[in-house]
Amino acid sequence: MSVRHRRRLVPAVVTALALVLTGCADVVDGRPHAASAPNAHLQVKGADDGKFDQTVQNALSDIEAFWRRNFPKVSGGKALTPLKGGLYSVDGLQVARTGHLTGPVTQNACAQKDTAFVVDNGAFCTLDDSIAWDRAPTHLFAQLADKYGPLMVALIFAHEFGHSISYRLGVFDRDDLKVIDTESQADCAAGAWAASALKGEDPHFRNTTPAKLDNALEGFLDGRDSTPDAPDEISHGNGFDRLSALADGIAKGVTYCFSPGYFASRTFTERPFTSAQDAADNGNQPFADVVTLSNNGLVQDLNRFWTAAAKTIGKTFQPVKIAEANHPKCAADSASEFGYCADDNTVYFNRAFAQTVYSSLPGVTSDRTTGNVTLVSDQPADFALGVLFAIAWGMAVRHQLFGRSQSDKAALLAAVCYSGAYSKNINIAEGAPGHEFTLSPADLDEATSAMLDQVGKPEAYGARGTTGLDRIQSFVKGYKQGVSSC
Repeated sequence: MSVRHRRRLVPAVVTALALVLTGCADVVDGRPHAASAPNAHLQVKGADDGKFDQTVQNALSDIEAFWRRNFPKVSGGKALTPLKGGLYSVDGLQVARTGHLTGPVTQNACAQKDTAFVVDNGAFCTLDDSIAWDRAPTHLFAQLADKYGPLMVALIFAHEFGHSISYRLGVFDRDDLKVIDTESQADCAAGAWAASALKGEDPHFRNTTPAKLDNALEGFLDGRDSTPDAPDEISHGNGFDRLSALADGIAKGVTYCFSPGYFASRTFTERPFTSAQDAADNGNQPFADVVTLSNNGLVQDLNRFWTAAAKTIGKTFQPVKIAEANHPKCAADSASEFGYCADDNTVYFNRAFAQTVYSSLPGVTSDRTTGNVTLVSDQPADFALGVLFAIAWGMAVRHQLFGRSQSDKAALLAAVCYSGAYSKNINIAEGAPGHEFTLSPADLDEATSAMLDQVGKPEAYGARGTTGLDRIQSFVKGYKQGVSSC
């Protein structure tokens, strides 16, 4: 986050190969009913038969079956054609160490063009219609799989297979699209597949639950691109862009993702830092500035926004204040360490809990020589904490302006939606007229992470029957549609 004048808050390439599933569960009324499906055995060039490769094969078998059912809906009735170029599993660590390709991947058109193509990567190659991935245990995907599980792996490959659908529909032939457009469409496709998994329609992911999906979404966010250094480095979009597209796919399905108007419906928020200083600290204010009780820029700006919003409907918003306490005075739950109390119009926060939220962003560090990665989970995230305050102001809006509940599911989703609308208002260039307080490029990722992991904690607002996906969808709705949508 930023307060003015002081520190504050792979291009897709396509190929196609028939996916050969040697064993499958019985299906009744379109839904698999066996307890579990046997492992899939696909024709994978270079596979080592390890755990990660098997997980990928199970995922791709279900994803390809999903698209056999659904491709006619987006292709004018045409059947899905198999991948022509094949599937490639590669030891990316060996490639990184030697700088050379060996084995079957030497046949892959994208790897031939760029030896490092597959290192720490999973990609659809448009040059030969293939999908390749790095299976090295110390590299990105295997590390993410160990932490977040098979469903996260499936989301990655649902994204890559989504590129193959775009390829078959001629999307990559369009000159008017940027890389981020086609990446967004692939994320949407991954969401459409995830909705199928939630319904129990995918034999290897029949036990998918909302909680498991939330965990997989955290992994998907963890594997996001870093903030670009320049506009021409923007590719996949930031975590907010990616998870909003994925959430749309879950909610609206394949016909939305591959509709003629899809690209016009998408807006993107990823942008580079505008100063070396902002990039150096990832746009973060010091923790002490976020929770200061005196001259707090976030508090002042939230009151500014809601005072102005209330005037547009002929009402008056009474500015909210913050105070430090072990528990909010009005908290019914002893676990609560953060919340809004209507009786004294105050947001109470426990300093120790606030510090854990501030230091909650997952991330990845990597060795550029070997490609080895380390997953970290305690990176500074000022707007993860900032959005918890913004949600509290949303509760104040419900109480002050509409006399509505603050303790149930509807209250939480509405307050999250309000926080999205506020975030849109301040996600502008630093120094914009009338804005002393603005978001830094990484802040929306921090807010998205908080929606998944922090907001629903008992110490914060509690889940109240919501999932992380529910909260992301409400946040995105507020961001894109504004206050009136909440």
